[in-house]
Amino acid sequence: MYSKYIKEFASDEAYYSDFKFITNSQLGLIKRSPATYQHYRDFPSLRPQTKALNFGRAFHMCMLEPEKFDQYVIQEPDVNKRTKAGREEYEEFVKENEDNIILTSVEHKSLMGMRNRLFSCHEAVDLLSGGVAEQVSVWKDKDTGIECKCKADYWNKDKRILVDIKTTQGASMNDFRGSSYKYGYDRQSAFYSDGFKADDFVFIVIEKSAPYNIGIYYSGEEFISEGRLKYAQLLNTYKHYFIDKVQDPYEHTYLGTL
Repeated sequence: MYSKYIKEFASDEAYYSDFKFITNSQLGLIKRSPATYQHYRDFPSLRPQTKALNFGRAFHMCMLEPEKFDQYVIQEPDVNKRTKAGREEYEEFVKENEDNIILTSVEHKSLMGMRNRLFSCHEAVDLLSGGVAEQVSVWKDKDTGIECKCKADYWNKDKRILVDIKTTQGASMNDFRGSSYKYGYDRQSAFYSDGFKADDFVFIVIEKSAPYNIGIYYSGEEFISEGRLKYAQLLNTYKHYFIDKVQDPYEHTYLGTL
């Protein structure tokens, strides 16, 4: 039923420009407020394009799609930006590479260090073998009828394992556990696991600075159950505002007692 969309959404441009199917990231916007999600949809030119986002894209290409990394990621030239000639040379370089991700020499060196560390970890290499990177799943939520999609970093269909790779400041269990609840990784685990009907969802986390410590964490049943409740609630919020149209999303107001 959804096979044509799976092929279409292999393209990042098609995947991220589509709003027929809801994603976990979009649920994160709805969690902030329905108006935030509506604004994101209405004004694509105002979506943030930060250096952090570009580094994240380069990171995933470097770890999972090295051929794309070589094609789309480029290191900035060694010029003195404090001089007029240096600034002009750099501005011309940026203009010529507007479709590429430009990294500083420090960022590029960090990515190479992270990649070398990742692929020297036997457990990580095993998890990233025998499957497919950047795999899409599309499905209809059985409770709300809402059409959903997700794009997994790595999917091993034979083993029914989903792998998600993340950068972090601290790869220890305590550090990553805090990040997991702060950034909604429990919701992501549940949403993706249900979308792919996966048996396991595994995070490979790697620190951004040397010596690039690595953590590998499996999502437990309680972790996924909590995430499932969270995404189910957000799907109902989405249905209320954007399908049933009971209320204008811009009318949403935060209420509470301090």
